[in-house]
Amino acid sequence: MGFALCRLRHCIVVVALLQIVIFIVFFKPGAKNVRKKRILMTGETLDYSGQYRIVRFYKSDGIPEDYEFNDISLATQCSVNHLHHLVELLERWDGPVSCSVFAPNVDASYTDDSITMLRRCFPKIRKHVTFHLVYPSEQLGDLALVGSWLDLSCEELLERLQNYGYQNYDVGISFPHNVLRNAARRGVITQYVLLVDIDVMPNTGLRHQFAEFARRRNLFDQSVTDTSAYVLPVFEVLEGLPFPEKKSDVLSGVRKGTIRPFHNETCWWCHKAEDFDRWKTAPQSSELEVAFEAVWDKSWEPFYIARRDVPMFDERFKQYGFDRIQQICEMHVAGYKFAVLNNAFLTHHGWKFAGKFYANKDVDNAQNWVLFNYHFKDDLQKKYNTNRTCSPIEQWNPRGKKGMPRAGRSQVSNRIQGNKRQVAGAKLTARLSWEPQ
Repeated sequence: MGFALCRLRHCIVVVALLQIVIFIVFFKPGAKNVRKKRILMTGETLDYSGQYRIVRFYKSDGIPEDYEFNDISLATQCSVNHLHHLVELLERWDGPVSCSVFAPNVDASYTDDSITMLRRCFPKIRKHVTFHLVYPSEQLGDLALVGSWLDLSCEELLERLQNYGYQNYDVGISFPHNVLRNAARRGVITQYVLLVDIDVMPNTGLRHQFAEFARRRNLFDQSVTDTSAYVLPVFEVLEGLPFPEKKSDVLSGVRKGTIRPFHNETCWWCHKAEDFDRWKTAPQSSELEVAFEAVWDKSWEPFYIARRDVPMFDERFKQYGFDRIQQICEMHVAGYKFAVLNNAFLTHHGWKFAGKFYANKDVDNAQNWVLFNYHFKDDLQKKYNTNRTCSPIEQWNPRGKKGMPRAGRSQVSNRIQGNKRQVAGAKLTARLSWEPQ
């Protein structure tokens, strides 16, 4: 009887040990086959519509000791796959930067890691950049995978960001450009702001040049009466070539056929008001000056420096089309003037080519055309109590289709011979179709 009882106790012990081993092997914490618990952010505020949550000054070290209100900040926005552009941007802009990042779902985890690593790897980013996270109220930022990238080297991080896996406008949900732009602008704590896309680079020394320009004109003291937007002509440089440092580099690149006005092939009318022919012949000066006052155009999408209290972007515009035109439209109705600067410019890395946009571009553009013409412009007239409007309502036609006649254009054209691209010069070409941006 006693022997049988011992054998029974032995069996019980063996079974218990086996259960412990099985639990450790298959259910131990952190095992790959165990899905991490969803961890959500705290400290959000809502946008005016309640559709998006915003976490401002994310991981901020606070206001720097050398802060001055009489300064210019650069504001920009992106999704996580474009954060690597900050490295090059901070090589050319030695000053405050306000960057909003679209981070829905687990993108928030990789954005969190990226911010930590970028601040660790690049002292200028840690010193100058404040981050603001934006995500839909119904697709909250998920921090469950935070730490996945923290063991990467700095070079591996940049490579991971560049290959994150989706194109612009194609993140699976509507991309709220204007929510992001406003979040970045509201993070600006200087008097003036330059808002650009994150892959558009300013000329070297622009911040210091404009600060001196503003002091000469007493803009910092009289900014409340300054109703000018100081326009920076924008260009695109062939992929693989360095960004131009100064205006003479731009003009040399145009002659060689390696640089051309922004969207020269895809939306030349979006920047024609910057009048490249007039800008290139403006007398060069050692100081920043106003070259000429541009004539506003209904399709114009300029980048500019202005007071931080210029009209905000209308957050109803999402995805592609009219998202920047509407804000320039409001500035025009409100009475702003557009002064093109003589030596300042911006450059985009890579030429824009037709047919390279995502599949639903025309659908988004048509939707925003309806919003712009039949809702937004009416709202403006009520807001400013004026009959002044941006443009007459024109027939909608997808790009390349015949529609309303429009004026001629001034375009820098390029002749391609094998791998050579040479400037054929400016030419005027009549077009018979109104084409969306």
